[in-house]
Amino acid sequence: MPLPTFAPAATPTPRPATLNRTQAAARLELNPAGVDKLVKAGILGLPIKADSIARLTGRERLQVLDGELTVLRTDARASADRDKYPDDRRTWMGFHVEHSDEDLEAASLRWWRSDMHRVVDNELFAVSVATFPVAVYRILGTAGSITRADEDTPRHHYAGQLLARVHPGMEVTYPQDTPGHLRGLAKQIMHSRIVVASGGPIGYLEAKAD
Repeated sequence: MPLPTFAPAATPTPRPATLNRTQAAARLELNPAGVDKLVKAGILGLPIKADSIARLTGRERLQVLDGELTVLRTDARASADRDKYPDDRRTWMGFHVEHSDEDLEAASLRWWRSDMHRVVDNELFAVSVATFPVAVYRILGTAGSITRADEDTPRHHYAGQLLARVHPGMEVTYPQDTPGHLRGLAKQIMHSRIVVASGGPIGYLEAKAD
């Protein structure tokens, strides 16, 4: 019997090295505006590399079984409005991978309309951009409250300890002084996606009702 003859091997279709914003949005299950936020925050570069998107795809949504997680849904970095709020000493609002730890803390932990007692009680405070966590804090208490002239409810400044954050190249660091019992929780948060419904920037990820 003669040796078999095989059909020619199919040539694999090369995967694109870069993606447009619509393709990236489809892979990340976001709308294009969400991709724009990730680019402006420095989490994704331009052109958008397929391997950068691959590092973000496949993350599971974070689920709470007991207790609650406070979540700040923030935007990409923008200059603080000193003209409108002269008493606000922040340089930046929102997130960027090049923030110093000090700028990140100022932008993340103040000034928020929120349930002060609930946030302090929850202890963990995650910061996200377009559902992707970019920082985690341990809330230690409050550092002050203000009520702006055009508002009738107070905003709060929280005191917190940085447990994790994103840097350029999507590198995540965990400070060495992170308490051991919180390090695992911070890592789980930073490798997940957080989807929470809220009428404002501050939301709460709760356990699902049975």
